[in-house]
Amino acid sequence: MIKPLIYISINNASAESLKYMNGFPSPDTLLRRLESLDLKHVVNALNEANRVVLSGHAKDGMKMAIDFTEEPYYGKLDMYVTRSKYKSGTDRFHTFATISVVGKDEKERLTLYSLPVTMLDTKEDIVKKLLENSPRPSVLMMDRGFFKTEIIKLLQSMGINFIMPAVKNERIKSMLDEHAKGNISSVTEYEMGSKVYLVIARKKGSREEDKPDDKFIAFVTNIKFDDP
Repeated sequence: MIKPLIYISINNASAESLKYMNGFPSPDTLLRRLESLDLKHVVNALNEANRVVLSGHAKDGMKMAIDFTEEPYYGKLDMYVTRSKYKSGTDRFHTFATISVVGKDEKERLTLYSLPVTMLDTKEDIVKKLLENSPRPSVLMMDRGFFKTEIIKLLQSMGINFIMPAVKNERIKSMLDEHAKGNISSVTEYEMGSKVYLVIARKKGSREEDKPDDKFIAFVTNIKFDDP
């Protein structure tokens, strides 16, 4: 089971391509076997295979990122189907959370561990499990979807260095305005259940006449940057 699934994943192939491969089950046989298994069992098996493949390559101290990936789904609702913003003709998705090593080119990623996301999971639960099943990152990068006090408190309690874009709520917009006026430096303390830092950077290609929230972007981190 694992061998054909890994082949399909690595080669971005379809199950139909297996009919041309010696030693692999037919597409119909693979489908019947998959339908007899629980999704969590399949993911656990793939993660274990991935762990073996990456043994000696993935280690503590590497730069990592956590992401959610949504695959459009058009069937009936069950616990493994999540609902999100309407796209590709549906608001139903199979969602997977992954933690990956990020190379010099951030588009080059090596997935370390993945989890199916259910309707009952919280982001805090998912982030904690991903970190518990991966090497310890030197810094963890996350998108603004993780900009929550609960996530910040979790990462702080686990001693994980992190950086993520801040959601432009009214408080953040006000601080960007103050920064544009010269009243706030590029690095300032920020409270989100614990002390972190707000780092303000100018957007590439921005113009002097742009509004502060169009000219600047803010990040939150627990890493102390020097104020330029």
